[in-house]
Amino acid sequence: MNILLVVLVFLFVSFVVVAAGSIIAQRRGQVKDRLSNIKKMTADADPEEMLRLPFLQRVIAPAWRGISHAVGNIAPREIRSRLEKRIMHAGTPWNLNFYSLVTLQLMGGGAFFLLAMLMLRVIDFTGVRMVLFVLFITFIGFYLPYGVVNSKADTRQHQIRRALPDALDLLLISVEAGLGFDMALKRVSTQMAGPLSEEFKKALDEVRMGSTREAALRGIAKRCGVNELNTFISAVIQSEQLGSNIANTLKVQADYMRQRRRQLAEEMAMKAPVKLVFPLIVFIFPSLFVVIMGPAVIRIFQTLIGGF
Repeated sequence: MNILLVVLVFLFVSFVVVAAGSIIAQRRGQVKDRLSNIKKMTADADPEEMLRLPFLQRVIAPAWRGISHAVGNIAPREIRSRLEKRIMHAGTPWNLNFYSLVTLQLMGGGAFFLLAMLMLRVIDFTGVRMVLFVLFITFIGFYLPYGVVNSKADTRQHQIRRALPDALDLLLISVEAGLGFDMALKRVSTQMAGPLSEEFKKALDEVRMGSTREAALRGIAKRCGVNELNTFISAVIQSEQLGSNIANTLKVQADYMRQRRRQLAEEMAMKAPVKLVFPLIVFIFPSLFVVIMGPAVIRIFQTLIGGF
């Protein structure tokens, strides 16, 4: 058992070191890879130049990418689509993609499995309890990378949802002042900070590179996944297609977004008493009982002891 545990720890540590090194090399060599790909379009690859590359970039990194793609291709299509959407909604943190996220999940599951095996040397679990404990710890490690991405996606969507009414107000003021819609978007992106302004900047960059305004706006809706933003973008696209006044559309949408934010605030206020029940029962009520009932219990105990 000890030899098997040592072998498993050695294999896992080696795998983590190789994976971390390949990820670092991949991040550092992104620009170099792009330039080399452009060079390959015009000239054949030089074998001597390939041999001059470090062993990490020449062998380890391609092997790591191959393993990641092989592991990712096993996942069902529905799971892959859901994970890709959550990564996109989170703003693609740390240049993650579906394959790297699945690989991180497997690494997390393996690390926490080894941690559970080490904890079993201290905790005396046997039989079914041991199996359930190992499965639970392994599941935590497997779910942890996705949980981080999911949390970042929820936080980003919340920031977009909160900033949307103010952005629409500024957009409406800019359009009514005589600016075009694209220039108004640029003004909003420069005056405000946060993920919403970053998405507006990406859309404007796509328009400059030749994309249509409709495709750029639909790209914002796809990357954010916020229902209120989808409603606003659909209204703007419909207004542009019908040739109606964009200022009236923005005014209606701004009023709707302010009303929607007020409704969300009222909803959160209604949920507050329910959320306070658990802290009251667990943390506040015991303290009150100790402060109120403590002296009485001490006096009763002293009276009983004195009577005997």
